[in-house]
Amino acid sequence: MKMSIKYFTPLLALFLAVSFSSCKQDTKNKMEAAGEAVVEETKEAADNVGEAAESAGDAVKEAAEDVADAVEDGIEKVRVQFDAGTSSKTVESSITGRETVDYLLNVKEGQPMNISMATQNTSAYFNIMEPGEEYEAIYNGSINGNQFEGTAAKSGDYTIRVYMMRSAARRGEKADYRLEMIAGN
Repeated sequence: MKMSIKYFTPLLALFLAVSFSSCKQDTKNKMEAAGEAVVEETKEAADNVGEAAESAGDAVKEAAEDVADAVEDGIEKVRVQFDAGTSSKTVESSITGRETVDYLLNVKEGQPMNISMATQNTSAYFNIMEPGEEYEAIYNGSINGNQFEGTAAKSGDYTIRVYMMRSAARRGEKADYRLEMIAGN
């Protein structure tokens, strides 16, 4: 049986058109399915990242609170009061190991301040924080030495934090010190 080319060509064209259409629809369906799978996987991954970030955030917040509690518990706070008619106070004391003492000195904006500390222990220092600050020092004794002269930029309680460097604190060293605080003329 011989088929004429004139009949064969339209049949071939019809076959190819149906096959191409079917293939095109199949490809479209596969691409849609793949796209949906990618969207679902992306959503799931985003949820996992979100949960991990939230968990990490909670852990960081909790650790920060623990550190703040530990620091707060370990710092003795002492209010400095000048004797009537004076503008200075000298304190003689000591710290051992991780002990820390905050001296709270009320100063008015523009007043001159002179803080100095004498000690035999070369690992004992003081930092100064402005009113409202817990940890950000405007003066760091371990860098600048145990002598500060300046003018109060704000009114309020300045914190003079006496502490021991970590290595000496770990060894449980003791530091006797003499802290002199002058504020005013």
